[in-house]
Amino acid sequence: MAPQQAGEAFLQTDNSFHTDKKGEIRFAKGGVDDAEDAEVIAHEYSHAVRDAQVPSYGTSPEASAIGEAFGDYLAVEVESHAAAAYGWPQKAGLACVADWDSIAYSAAPHCLRRIDGNKVYADLEGEVHADGEIRSRALFDIRGALGAHTADRTIANAQFGFAPDTSFRGATLTTIATAQRMYGKGAADAVRAAFKARQIPGTH
Repeated sequence: MAPQQAGEAFLQTDNSFHTDKKGEIRFAKGGVDDAEDAEVIAHEYSHAVRDAQVPSYGTSPEASAIGEAFGDYLAVEVESHAAAAYGWPQKAGLACVADWDSIAYSAAPHCLRRIDGNKVYADLEGEVHADGEIRSRALFDIRGALGAHTADRTIANAQFGFAPDTSFRGATLTTIATAQRMYGKGAADAVRAAFKARQIPGTH
């Protein structure tokens, strides 16, 4: 999970990752040790979840970006539930990802990435973390429309229907269909609207 503002040398030394070949998560050191930030842990764990759902996932750039989006969304959700249950402070705001880890390379408010940006599909640039911000904003909006419990179940269950090389369009249509199957037309319409706002193909 590479910080966008950092230089290449820093990226090479401070990049945690999950590997399905060994079934393990490796946490980087450098600046703040990544394993000190619960959101980094949750993000990397999301890759293990996704790989368990869809073996060999991430064989296309869009599929990889979709995976990063889920990781950022799950990180925010874990922090949100922990804040509610244990009174953890959220000084940087709910949509800020990995604010503790990112103090080493970002200006205040410290955020590795945010999931409330305004990127749309036309803003794809070929970098999976940056492109993931398109879908993570849609997931965040689904959460706002349906509530955390319903959104989480819809988003996670939809991934069982993804292909290893799923596209933004394919993942979107699967997520809409999952919402329809699990919660009915109202939920499906809310999910479609969130993706339509990101101008994802297939939502118009």
